[in-house]
Amino acid sequence: WNRDDPNSILGVLDRLAQTAETDSRVGIQNLTNQVALELLRRRSSITSASSSYDHFQDQTKADREFQSRSVKERSKFERESINKYGGVDYSMGKNKNRPSNSSLVVGKATMAVVTIILNIDGDSTKLSEISSIADVESALRTIASDSKVDDCLQSVEILWTPEDRSDTLSRQDVFADYPELRSL
Repeated sequence: WNRDDPNSILGVLDRLAQTAETDSRVGIQNLTNQVALELLRRRSSITSASSSYDHFQDQTKADREFQSRSVKERSKFERESINKYGGVDYSMGKNKNRPSNSSLVVGKATMAVVTIILNIDGDSTKLSEISSIADVESALRTIASDSKVDDCLQSVEILWTPEDRSDTLSRQDVFADYPELRSL
């Protein structure tokens, strides 16, 4: 996949992250909804996927599990180029005051991994095991719609790799770091 294509999921995710209003619940809901929709629109490019689900009666236990999963997934990255929370950009990778050298770097074709970790009230967002592209479509539709319901969305982490234009991922890299993914 050519990351320089304006319709590349990597470019779209970068634009969404840069413009997201992460300082409000509505902003987080809109970001989650939009990411799920953008992935759904590019379903023909999805080659593998997975899902997992836990239901907790206790919100504190749900929060702990969300944080545990978030740390596990975030720790797979050497650094985070984009890290926005509560409207504040905690990014370590880019100095926004310095001119970007991205015009000097030629974007290479690459695989990409997008991870969405949700902490959402209720059990209607229970996602079935992914074994086909139809399951992926169903999961993304559920995430897109349920993330916008009232105050149900408690927390979300949206992660993707590679973030940096000079980085690439091969199929071998993907399956080494994400062995839970199932080929579709």
